Amino acid sequence: MSIQTKALIALAIVWFAAMAGMHVFWFEPMTGGLRAPDSRPWGYAADDFAAWQAALGADGQAAFLRWHSGFADFVFPWLLMAAVVFAMRETLRRLPRYRHLPRWTQIAVPLALVAPYGLFDVLENGLVADMLTGAVPVNDASVGLASAYTVLKWAFVALALGALFVFSLAASRHARRT
Repeated sequence: MSIQTKALIALAIVWFAAMAGMHVFWFEPMTGGLRAPDSRPWGYAADDFAAWQAALGADGQAAFLRWHSGFADFVFPWLLMAAVVFAMRETLRRLPRYRHLPRWTQIAVPLALVAPYGLFDVLENGLVADMLTGAVPVNDASVGLASAYTVLKWAFVALALGALFVFSLAASRHARRT
């Protein structure tokens, strides 16, 4: 794997760890231990969101919007997508059949596997931010949609990382045979 791809992967891991630390050491204590919506892979209900929002208070919501939504989680989906796409491309290029595919296909396959994660993460972040600012009311419909985005985000990131793992196994197997 190239040094650039390794650096992207390392940066994505460090960025994720920093965001997790932000949640665990700053936002969760602020809310009495309530986890933020985007860290609930199985989703959440309107009551859960309202309780978390109330526990954050005005200052906590402002901090969350500025540091989490406006900065850390604005950058992270793009960083993770780039890292996984580059890792997939490099892994898949170790397979002879893949190397012989048209260049657009070599680009489209990783993008198709990773882009749904990014789409749902960006949609989720925007809707959560809109609910925190009051631009969208906190009700069963809006929270249900945000929760669905959260579940889909986690499902698609698991799919993308699982595909990368399978591709890595296939490339290792091919390397052992040759």
